[in-house]
Amino acid sequence: MRKSFLVLALIYGMMLAGAAYWQLYSDLDESPANPRYYLMFRQERGPIFDGCGRTLAFSAAEDGVYVRCYAAPSLSHVVGYFHERYGITGLERLYQEELSQGRSLFTTLDLELQKRAEELLQGVNGAVVALRPATGEVLALVSSPWVDGSALDENWPDYLADVRSPFLNRATQGLYPPGSTVKPIVYWAAAALGRVDDETSWSDPGVLNLPGGMISNAGGRAHGQISIAEALAYSSNVVFAELAVDLEEQLLKCFRLFGLGQQIDFELGNLEGFVPAGIASPYHAAQLGIGQGELLVTPLQMAQAAAALANGGILMRPYLVKELRGGLRLRQITRPQVVQELLPKSAANTVRKAMALAAREGTAQTHLSVSLDYAGKTGTAQTGRSAADHAWFIGFAPVDAPQVAVAVVIEHGGAGAAAAAPVGAEIMLKALQMSE
Repeated sequence: MRKSFLVLALIYGMMLAGAAYWQLYSDLDESPANPRYYLMFRQERGPIFDGCGRTLAFSAAEDGVYVRCYAAPSLSHVVGYFHERYGITGLERLYQEELSQGRSLFTTLDLELQKRAEELLQGVNGAVVALRPATGEVLALVSSPWVDGSALDENWPDYLADVRSPFLNRATQGLYPPGSTVKPIVYWAAAALGRVDDETSWSDPGVLNLPGGMISNAGGRAHGQISIAEALAYSSNVVFAELAVDLEEQLLKCFRLFGLGQQIDFELGNLEGFVPAGIASPYHAAQLGIGQGELLVTPLQMAQAAAALANGGILMRPYLVKELRGGLRLRQITRPQVVQELLPKSAANTVRKAMALAAREGTAQTHLSVSLDYAGKTGTAQTGRSAADHAWFIGFAPVDAPQVAVAVVIEHGGAGAAAAAPVGAEIMLKALQMSE
């Protein structure tokens, strides 16, 4: 009798646990076991717009059912896709309930800028993130390669077989050494802590010998006697290695102030990258000061850092969704949010001038340097393998009243000045043209 009671009690407990799971933890609406899950893919759902009201995603009627269509293939890494067989991703998934109720989602994106970035990244592995510095609005976010949310049925086997990983959002989840694009942060740290000013000059012999290793400039070039602004403009590894050695642990603190080494509060999943817990040696500090060593960042983090320098040292939270409208509910509006005020403001302004110098006559010069008023910094990040270096660019424009900040990475693109800077300049030019 006792054994039978225990068996019945066990069965009853399992039934209760199962009921609790389905009630509390399982989302039946999104379970493939629920017929309603498939029905929702054939129904009309709310549209998604860019910041100017241009349609990014909409439901089109085909043979009595609705299918989801997208304005640009690269939107799959932002807006996502909505497909009966292949599931739901991106903003489509994050706002599934609201869109299924017919509500309209308005984003911060600029469709024309998104398309321009998509065009510039065609055929390469890399990412572009463009932000509005004063607010943190994401104007464009492109990861290449991508999947086309409007053509999943035709191309899905090819996407799965693509060794370039088109499902990976390199803008938010790609981890790269930043190379020399980290030097503006090092400069800011030194200026904010009173280690340098506009009159500080350095002797750059082209090589810096430290216990444990040697730091050298690109090509072993010796810059001679240069100012700190010139050291940034010409990307002196020697000067910034010396600054990093002098800053020691303060350098790591300043990296974190700019959002490196931590996950960003953002609608899309993103990685935190890596900033070491401490400085192991002068050579270790020197490596970090030129964006090498174990330092890892995402393009989104570098765009946020560039935007902070453009915004007088005010770090804004990047965001994609501006507003939800429609249905029986009130409008939901996202407000800009300050993450950190990096004081003193004068330090950011000092770095801004040096980045403008880099764009006029330093490593950030491009074919648009004469016609476009911008500030920038390139990076050529060693990968530690036999493959070519990663090419980086961060920048903003116009210099004195920035309306756009950008980060560009081209995987194995070689020199940042040749591969990434022209892309960044074209993105900034297009953004300013769109704002006229």
